[in-house]
Amino acid sequence: MLDDVTASTETSQNTADTIPGGGRGPRSGLRAPGHGRGLRVLAVAAAATAGLLAAVIALDLGGAVDVAALPGLAAADPAVTWAAGLLKYAYDLAMLAAVGCATAAACFLPGRDGDRARLSAQSWRWLRVGAAASGLWALTAAVSLPVDFANTFARPLADVTLPGVWSYIAQYEQGRALGLTVLLAGAAAVVAARAFTIPGAALAAALALAAAVPPVFTGHSASNGNHQIAVDGLLIHIVAAAFWAGGLFALFIARKDPAVAARRYSRAAAFAYPAVAASGLIVFVANVAFTDLWESAYGRIALAKLAVLAVGGVFGWAHRRRTLPAVERGDRRAFTRLAAVELGLMAIAFGLASSLSVTPPPAEELPDPNTALLGFTTPEPLTLARILTDWYPSVLFCTAALAMTGFYLAGVVRLRRRGDAWPWYRTALWCAGWGVVVLTTSTGLGKYGMVMFSAHMVQHMALNMLAPILLVLAAPVTLALRALKPDRAGGPREWLLAALHSRWSSFVSRPLVALFIYLTSLYVMYFTGMFEWAMRSHFGHLFMTAHFLAAGSLFFWVVIGPDPKPRPLTYPAKVLLYFISIVFHAIFGITLMMGTGLIAEGWYTQIAIPWVGDLLADQRAGGGIAWGFGEIPSLIIIVVLIGQWARSEEREGRRLDRIAERASASGRPEDDPHEVYNAYLASLDQERHPTEVGNQTPRK
Repeated sequence: MLDDVTASTETSQNTADTIPGGGRGPRSGLRAPGHGRGLRVLAVAAAATAGLLAAVIALDLGGAVDVAALPGLAAADPAVTWAAGLLKYAYDLAMLAAVGCATAAACFLPGRDGDRARLSAQSWRWLRVGAAASGLWALTAAVSLPVDFANTFARPLADVTLPGVWSYIAQYEQGRALGLTVLLAGAAAVVAARAFTIPGAALAAALALAAAVPPVFTGHSASNGNHQIAVDGLLIHIVAAAFWAGGLFALFIARKDPAVAARRYSRAAAFAYPAVAASGLIVFVANVAFTDLWESAYGRIALAKLAVLAVGGVFGWAHRRRTLPAVERGDRRAFTRLAAVELGLMAIAFGLASSLSVTPPPAEELPDPNTALLGFTTPEPLTLARILTDWYPSVLFCTAALAMTGFYLAGVVRLRRRGDAWPWYRTALWCAGWGVVVLTTSTGLGKYGMVMFSAHMVQHMALNMLAPILLVLAAPVTLALRALKPDRAGGPREWLLAALHSRWSSFVSRPLVALFIYLTSLYVMYFTGMFEWAMRSHFGHLFMTAHFLAAGSLFFWVVIGPDPKPRPLTYPAKVLLYFISIVFHAIFGITLMMGTGLIAEGWYTQIAIPWVGDLLADQRAGGGIAWGFGEIPSLIIIVVLIGQWARSEEREGRRLDRIAERASASGRPEDDPHEVYNAYLASLDQERHPTEVGNQTPRK
């Protein structure tokens, strides 16, 4: 929307006041008028109050606090239900402030003049607000632990004891999730409070985003019949909404007119809002049947939330069309007015969302007992037609595939418009790689991979070998470095270069480290209890799938990747490294084929698929797949390595010929590498056969 901001704007943003240790303190320099800050504080308070009223009304009208006593069961305390809903609202507000301010500090503004890694004054202030919000978030999550314990077990708060809360954390998923949030949010607060650099702010933002994830896997969405789709959608929804709302909050509380920050936020929000809208609709459809839209309180509250988000999208569109150009011109009033209304709408949406967390969704009758475990009904016997037609989409990986393919194609289009060429086969490889990811996670193969070890092993091999080979050969990093525009203030291209040259990238790209990660994932996953945990837990299943894809991509990037890497490897070493991986893959497959113990026995016996007769035979078939699947990828790797090696030798030969031609033209034969090499060989020959001095024969 906003194209380029003048260098003077960036300079004033960075040098008007600087962080401690870098000159003038954070309170020096130009400031917005005092009454402007006061109005913004009032606007934030008004938005929070509006969201609180929405939460209270939804809790009351939605019936979440109407407790009915059942014979023989303890009645829940209405005060506990009220406390749980309102604490969730405070939790959400602290979360969006923490994520938004930490992300703004890391991404919205360039570093200080002369040192891109150091935070500017405004980024430093954002990070300190983020530290306070993260601390408040951790405190709210900690207070929520006894309240959730009392709400879960229908006890008054007076009966909650410390040993009871500890057992809740140790034995129940809800307790573990909140406990993990307390730890991660507290870590984000510590890092944000002590960081003075952009990498430190990025670490604080990553910890804050990680802290928002655990409760997603334990709410209503995680217990319904479509819990895989619902949880994936909710995960995207929470992260995108925290960035969208939190980023606007960070802009709103900035002391100066944040033209650079507004431009960057606007571009990112153009992707965040569609993600919020689409994922919210997915979660809504997965949790509420069409017949329950108006008949259930849960459906009515969810509809109201979607309506508020839709209106918020209209205001966001107005921001991009009208107010951001005004910010660039230095007029902040229009931005402040519109952003205040948008923040109020966001707070109302979060208030409605907090009431949904304690409002029971409509009762759902599951078609069979396995639906609660699998997220879908027990599949029919395996056939090729069912694999191709019986889709159960993995929302997370389908979204990643669409986004990555879209970004790649956008980069190719930018190069073509600029007049630069990009090989068509690399584009085809990239699309094919993500197509393999979608086919293995979202077709019927995704369903059968949950109930058959052999089908799971097909998924594993495709995600760990086939898809990574296609993706790394597409050279996405090279495309990004060519397509992204350099930004003196530091942008995506500079962030990518910093990541490539970071110590972490240098460490994981070591050949032995990449090989270790690639191979140990096989043995640790299947010969410990991790595989059964991954099958029972949706988070574990997502982690397992993502790890297979990431570990394979890292290894094949080192072996055959055309992209630049911190530690280039010689071709003989690449061949040796790959053959070592083949040997260990074969050992793994043979071990499964000869095994007598059943892996994840508890899981497969619990779901008890009737048409899967011999579980051990199916496991041995999976071992055969693991042993034999590598033949086609191995052939691809060998062909690629030979081709790359030959082209490398040709390039080196042409380089030496060009040097020789320049040396001949300049009359300096000593600069010709061929002559230097010939002289070196002559010196070696002279050392071995010294000439006779003066052509005299030595006396006997």
